Amino acid sequence: MRSIAISHIPHRVLHFEPALKRESPGRIQPLSEFGRAPSNESTINNSLEFPKEQLYPDSHNTSSSDDVNLTPADRRWAVDHAVLQTRPDDYPLERTSRVIHGTKAEIISSRIAKCLQSRSIEAKFSKTENNVAECRNTDFCKFYIRLYLEKEGGDGGVLVEVQRLCGDCVSFMHDYRAVLDASEGKEVVKTVEKSIYWLLPLSEMSFMKDVPPLSKEEEVQPVNMTAELLASNQSDSNMLGMENLVSLTDSLQTVKPTAILSAKRILYPDHHDNKPFNMHNYVMSLVIFGNESEEKSFFEGTAMEEHDMRLRNLAICSVANSLALLAKEGCLSQTIDPCKDWYKDVLIPRLVQDLSTAGEHPHDACYACRCLSSLATTCERLADKMKIVGGLYALKSAEEVGQSEFALLAQDASMCHKTIMRSCIY
Repeated sequence: MRSIAISHIPHRVLHFEPALKRESPGRIQPLSEFGRAPSNESTINNSLEFPKEQLYPDSHNTSSSDDVNLTPADRRWAVDHAVLQTRPDDYPLERTSRVIHGTKAEIISSRIAKCLQSRSIEAKFSKTENNVAECRNTDFCKFYIRLYLEKEGGDGGVLVEVQRLCGDCVSFMHDYRAVLDASEGKEVVKTVEKSIYWLLPLSEMSFMKDVPPLSKEEEVQPVNMTAELLASNQSDSNMLGMENLVSLTDSLQTVKPTAILSAKRILYPDHHDNKPFNMHNYVMSLVIFGNESEEKSFFEGTAMEEHDMRLRNLAICSVANSLALLAKEGCLSQTIDPCKDWYKDVLIPRLVQDLSTAGEHPHDACYACRCLSSLATTCERLADKMKIVGGLYALKSAEEVGQSEFALLAQDASMCHKTIMRSCIY
């Protein structure tokens, strides 16, 4: 890690730039494989038998109620109404709060846990009397949910307070409203992940008919600008570059020729446009190595740790977008064929490993499922490799995590499992 001292009178500021891996992942040592699974699919491979507390670290047993039918998703947050504390007066009450009357805290907490699962919001629930849920949505907006005993009224009402820590305020607005409505027992419509910008691909919109065709230079320019951001030694530029790359590989947000070019540069290391800066090596280094760096312990618990997690999440999202786009265009097999062995021996085991840690990073596991689905559809050899390294059993475990904690993961894992089963060589 480099540190640069910038002197300003009368203050002195330290600007930290974390070192990012830019070398080619190459043919790294194979990750720990789970072994070929037995023919009886009802028998779970021992190496994938996760203890319940590892899959659901925040689960608690709560008594059933006539108000709701408790599921594993509802039991994750157990709050005892009898020991609920009143809110301190030493800081102002958030406007994003609501008082619930006539309902016990146990029921309110189960409603909120169910809402968080249905909206695919990661949550860590406190096991102390503080009654706090630390949440992060798919846009990496972080917020706290706290439960207090309402002071006024004397009827034992529960104060639900939602506090944003960081992230997009618009994304937070949708989630906090859903959480507060759910705490009151109102029905909350489940959302699916879709672009908030377009409902149709940009190239299919009516106004595009009057737009003159883009030149080759205009199609390549946004990709080259993104490559310059990724090549920068500034961490904020790297983050902006990865956010751009996710948009560039989404045909809903960019013109198709630019999206296809971006996807090919990500998936094929020897693409002729990768000579100035190899986009494949950069993105795949983040996917394979993640945030495994010497500075990991130094940044633990800081904003830079969140930065690394976000960077890797965007990287695997861009790979998932690229695989899906080229598979839809029918040119994925041709693009990855020269380096198919690398995908088979390096990338697939790493994606399966993401599934086995779905309890810690469910959003990454969603994109891993999408990557595996596209690869399995393209090549039977790749689908068979997924089965050999225990992909089917990792998907089942990830689906269970999704059903309890992260709805998108349950959906993606189920679809990926069906895709692999159809494509495998037996």
